[in-house]
Amino acid sequence: MRDLALIIKKELSELLRDKKTIINSIVLPTLLVPILMIGAIKVTQLISEKNQKKTIRIGLVNAPKEFMTLINNDTLNKMTIYSRTEDFKTLINADSVQTALVFPPDWNTQMDSLETSEVQIFRNGTKDNVNDRVRSLIDDYEAQLKNKRITRLKVPIDKMTPFVKNYIEIGEQKELIGKRIGGFIPYLFILTMWGGCLLAAIDLVTGEKERKTIETTLSLPISKFTVLLGKAIVASLLGFIPAILNLVGLIAGLKLIDGIPDNFKMAINEMLSPQSITLILLLLIPFSIFLSGLIISLIAGATTFKEAQSKATPIIMLIILPLVLAMMPGIELTWATVLVPVLNIGLVVKEIMAGTVDMTQYAIILFSLIAFAVATIYFSYRKFSDENAILK
Repeated sequence: MRDLALIIKKELSELLRDKKTIINSIVLPTLLVPILMIGAIKVTQLISEKNQKKTIRIGLVNAPKEFMTLINNDTLNKMTIYSRTEDFKTLINADSVQTALVFPPDWNTQMDSLETSEVQIFRNGTKDNVNDRVRSLIDDYEAQLKNKRITRLKVPIDKMTPFVKNYIEIGEQKELIGKRIGGFIPYLFILTMWGGCLLAAIDLVTGEKERKTIETTLSLPISKFTVLLGKAIVASLLGFIPAILNLVGLIAGLKLIDGIPDNFKMAINEMLSPQSITLILLLLIPFSIFLSGLIISLIAGATTFKEAQSKATPIIMLIILPLVLAMMPGIELTWATVLVPVLNIGLVVKEIMAGTVDMTQYAIILFSLIAFAVATIYFSYRKFSDENAILK
């Protein structure tokens, strides 16, 4: 243990001498998350407010007076009347109008006859602000016509309502929010952890080769396994610590954001309880060791930083894809997914955040991560013991 502590102390002191390492591994993870969260919310609010103040240009063909009155009620709406259907695709692409509504020539006759008619709506599906505002106008006009028909037919409004939908939510808000946003948290943590482990592992192995100090380290009266384990632990620390700081940044960001409803804040506080955080961190400890062991085993034979990076970087796709799957609706933690690496972390974190985690499944995932960590340390040791690879 004393030898291992010496190696860890040596590797940490070498890494932390570099100010870039401190900034990239400690400062940025702490500040980045709250800044991104607050910035994203503020930008979204500003864009939404700006879009609501924008003028939208609506093309109309055979539009009834009542509908034009609705449009004129908002001074930000500008109408262009056409006598017939034009090439609205070209007009919308040219931004002459942003949407166009074509009513049948006999619209009023059809409405008076209580018939069902059709309105053609030309639009660009990517223009959400325009489409939402026009949809609101159409819904209001449709409601007016329905009320007129109900009055004309002398049918009480309550008779036109065969049943009322009363949704009784049995899930707690914590569960609902946890299921929806819980998949994002491991995505954030694990990518940060990967970046920290990657840079540290390359510097501790390939960097030592480039600095010509690897021979000195291996000549110490310490076993190669101890040297390798020390490097792996330090690399995992440089991945694990940023993950913790990301968590701190996430909590700080949620505390600093204005306008969050109180019940939502209460649910967030429950999700980020000490118990939940402890369960998540217990998973990240063996996973960080797994990542560092995996990276060292991949880069052990690399002679330059660029070569090491090119060997390890493609593995990121094997991490991103399962994390993306974990965020997709309908993908749940089951006995079929409990042993799928990375995916199981994303899914179990969702369950932890929702407060519905099965502790048996959690224990299996934790032990499987420990097993994977031991396996990668073993393979990295095999590579590290090959002097032809490590000393070339």
